[in-house]
Amino acid sequence: MKLPAVVILGRPNVGKSSLFNRILGRRQAIVDGQPGITRDRIYARSDWRGRQFALIDTGGLLPSTRDPIMSAVREQVEFAAQEAERILFVLDWETGVTDLDLAIAKYLHRLDKPIIAVINKADDEVRERDPQDFHQLGFDPLIFVSAVRGRGIGELLDATVDFPGSEDEEIAAGLRIAIVGRPNVGKSSIVNAITGKSSVVVSDLPGTTRDATDTPLRFRENDIVLVDTAGLKRRAKTKEAVEFYSQLRTARALEQADVAWVIMDATEGLVGEDQRIIAEAYHEGKGILLLMNKWDAVPKDGRTAADWEKHLRPLLGEHKHLPVLFVSALKRQRLSKALELSLEVGRERVRRIATAELNETLLPIIERTPPPSDSGKFVRIKYVAQLRTAPPLFGFFCNRPQGIAHSYQRFLERRIRQHFGFTGVPIRLVFRKK
Repeated sequence: MKLPAVVILGRPNVGKSSLFNRILGRRQAIVDGQPGITRDRIYARSDWRGRQFALIDTGGLLPSTRDPIMSAVREQVEFAAQEAERILFVLDWETGVTDLDLAIAKYLHRLDKPIIAVINKADDEVRERDPQDFHQLGFDPLIFVSAVRGRGIGELLDATVDFPGSEDEEIAAGLRIAIVGRPNVGKSSIVNAITGKSSVVVSDLPGTTRDATDTPLRFRENDIVLVDTAGLKRRAKTKEAVEFYSQLRTARALEQADVAWVIMDATEGLVGEDQRIIAEAYHEGKGILLLMNKWDAVPKDGRTAADWEKHLRPLLGEHKHLPVLFVSALKRQRLSKALELSLEVGRERVRRIATAELNETLLPIIERTPPPSDSGKFVRIKYVAQLRTAPPLFGFFCNRPQGIAHSYQRFLERRIRQHFGFTGVPIRLVFRKK
């Protein structure tokens, strides 16, 4: 399901990224004393007392700035706030309430969102001061924390995860396909082309669509939901804001998906941002199809799709095993094939291989090509088992788990794919001491 979003915002340099890192328990956001260091939203999943949520860090909010970069930050914060189930408005105990805090509070009151005022940098020795200054902002509750020292974080999270009604929301059933990619590569055009085909029945039942961008459909006796990462709800003023919104929608769509279609522009080829999106979907453990859209606009010069694919695969690096389709939303080419292949990838993602079959297949291969020695000591793999599905996780039990080189791990993954398939599916390997 789509996780409730918790957005951290406030003026520059009040400790937003420090709070983000403290909640996650790891150093993910860049923390620096210089104001404005966080320019892009940083997104992560977290949980507290069994409640999962999406945590979104934002840049410092300057409501009336004319600076183009800070204007982009403001728009990013506004986009993130639209997604928010709850907003953590971070303030600075040491400086007290500033005119900028008051301006931000006025903006937040217009959002009609649940808001918690988080007074950061409130260490034990200074908490006894009169907090009356912060009550003028009009928010309840006020929670005093020290992100650097970890004080008050439990109380803050208890209040944060009390999401009203979030467990009762209905979500459309079926294989969920996230349509992700850079802006203007034709994501929405692909959705429109699919839903306009006579072989696809689009559901019009009330209550089946959780978001305006979810499209339930029936394809050859299978339920499918297209999760479209739609374009901007209003025109963004800066390139930075467009990129921010694109990344935020990608992350939110992948949360809910079983399979991701990474849409690319065939007229431009594979670019760095495409690779980042592929890596993000792979990291999330989703099944993945790579769709080169606008194939109709590419001059062929006698070359076939197979020639283009042969050129493309080396550029994909460790993701070169992923299936690639050359499609056209305009001409409705190969979109049915994409749906068929998605159903196959969805089944592969939840497939489980019997332990006996795994060992009968892999142990002879491992015996013929054993792991390289570790500091002169032999590494012996004795047993293999699939520990989980969605995505598949395989456990290799051996005498020296720490001695398995990364190159040998890639070798084992290739042998698993060679013998068992898992088309378009990330595979995880773990090594444990027997």
